[in-house]
Order: sequence, then structure tokens, then C-alpha cells
Amino acid sequence: MRHYELVTILSPMLNQTEATEAWGQIKDFITNREGEIVREQSWGTRRLAYPIRQGSYNFLEGNYYLTNFSTDSPFNIELETFLRLDERVLRSMVIAGDPPPPPPPTPEPVASVETEAAEPEEEATAVAEEATAVAEEATAVAEEATAVAEEATDGPDNSEETGETDTVVQDPTNEVASEETDNIEETPTESDEAANSEVESEEESVETEESS
Repeated sequence: MRHYELVTILSPMLNQTEATEAWGQIKDFITNREGEIVREQSWGTRRLAYPIRQGSYNFLEGNYYLTNFSTDSPFNIELETFLRLDERVLRSMVIAGDPPPPPPPTPEPVASVETEAAEPEEEATAVAEEATAVAEEATAVAEEATAVAEEATDGPDNSEETGETDTVVQDPTNEVASEETDNIEETPTESDEAANSEVESEEESVETEESS
């Protein structure tokens, strides 16, 4: 199969509808001869490289159209004759062109893409939930450790306070007992005083007898 490129310049005196109709007749000429139109573009109105005289008019601009087509049996001479006899066509040129680019790959179904996109989202949600559970467990362990530390801190303080209280309570008792003991040791009893008096009386009587 051979590939061709056709550039057509239509008269600027044609309105949009007339220009579109003229271009449509050119494309029909190609397709009626088993030609396949691959690409078509309208380049709009452009200034000509040089003035073109047709009848009593001298045109300085024209409407440009590009048509790429492919065919197994060339008909370039017939196409050029057809375009030259059409008064609406100012100029035309047919040249050998490049083959059309391969069609783009067919995109995958949207449903499969959405399913594949949903699976990572579900995995991410599961991972987030697991991370939340681990964080809650770690928080509970930390709270328990804090409670144990507070209990351990409160225990020795209470025992120290109890020991200090016992010491304070026991100190007055010990002081009173020691004072009573000292009083007992220092204060003589009445029986001791009487015995001492009798001993002194006997000693005096003995001394009196001896002196007499």
C-alpha cells in the first residue's frame, strides 16, 4: 500500500459551508477509488507565498487543507486533473507520504484499574488499624508501668514516716523512765533514814559509856 499527502488551497471567497463542501467532494473522490483517508486537517486561511491569478481575481491568501490517504492502486493523475478543473481550488499538490503511525495500545478496562487501586487502599487501611492497636497496647503498658512506679515510690515513704512516728512516740517514754530511775537512785527512802538514825544513836551511846 502506498501513502500520499495532499495539500489543497481553496478560494478565500468561499464561506465556511462552501469550503467544507468542496473539501468533502475531494475526499469522496479519493474514497470512491478505494483510497483510505488516514488523517485530515484544516489549517485555516493563510497568506500565499506569491499572488495567484484566477479569472479576473488576484488572490493573496487562501484556505489550506491537508489530507493523508493510502491506496493500493495510485490515481494521482486522475486526482490532479479533478482538482485542476475545479474553479474553487487555487492550487493543489500530491506527494508521497510516510506510513501512518501505529495505533495507540488499547487501555485496560477501568474496572480492573479500580480493583487494583482498591487493593492497596485496603492493605493500607489494615496496616493503619494494626498500627493503632499496637499504639494502644503500648499506651496501656506505659500506664501500668507508671502505676507500678508510683506504688513503689509511695511504699518506702510510708514506712519511713511510720518509723519516724514510732521513734517520736517512744522517745518520751524512754525519757520518763530514765528520769524516774534517776529519782529512785537519788532519793533515799524513809526506812533507810530510820536505820541510819538508829545506827547513829547506838554509836553515840557507845561513846558515852566509854567516856564514863
